[in-house]
Amino acid sequence: MFKFLITLEYDGSDFHGWIEQPKTSTIQGELNKAINRVTKNAVFKTIGASKTDTGVHAIDQKVLLDLAFNPKLDLFKKAINKALPETIKVRSIEEVKQDFNIRDVLYKEYSYTINDKEYNILSNRFELNWDFGEIDIDKLQNIFNLFIGEHEFKLFSGLNHKELDSNKITTIREIESIDVKRALDKVVITFKAKGFIRYQIRMIVQSALNCYLNKKISADEIKEKLQGKGNKPPFNAPAKGLKLNKIVFKS
Repeated sequence: MFKFLITLEYDGSDFHGWIEQPKTSTIQGELNKAINRVTKNAVFKTIGASKTDTGVHAIDQKVLLDLAFNPKLDLFKKAINKALPETIKVRSIEEVKQDFNIRDVLYKEYSYTINDKEYNILSNRFELNWDFGEIDIDKLQNIFNLFIGEHEFKLFSGLNHKELDSNKITTIREIESIDVKRALDKVVITFKAKGFIRYQIRMIVQSALNCYLNKKISADEIKEKLQGKGNKPPFNAPAKGLKLNKIVFKS
């Protein structure tokens, strides 16, 4: 088997996340269908570096492709893109060594975008619409600072009781940085960490926004929950504002 690293970008609005599922449109499912069509039923396997959720977007998803033959990559890329829906695009394909590990990630970078100005029909699929006035960047940054560093994130995750009880998923995680900035008149919150738990970023975002509004959760309650005390906050920011920006592998 030959190994290739695919860089993929997609508008996740119309898909039920990354992982291939029967009778459901997913990013991996569409990619596999396109590859199968191009390779005419050759043996292959795809593994994504990040399991993005329903509605989440990406401009740098990484996919390891194991393929039974070595194609001409330029033609292969063009053929796959022609077979894919127009909301999914292969940016690049490169051959990698046999010992390449798609899980050997140095860090992942996601961003969450908020439009606190006028509603924009052209960008609405990619941002949270905010109707509570212009956001104070410094005030919001101070709230997000609570989440930076190593914490117990089980209460800021989509893990169910069975998953939590199994201890198979590490919930003590470290977020290297969270930066709140204004870019192109939007509020963009950028997260950097080795990995994230399901719904972790979206639950953090909505908790921080509610805290900003002094609504339903306080800074002290956030600190307690980051120690694993209490109950999960019952809110989750819309998926459409979340985008996978970058995956960097260990050298």
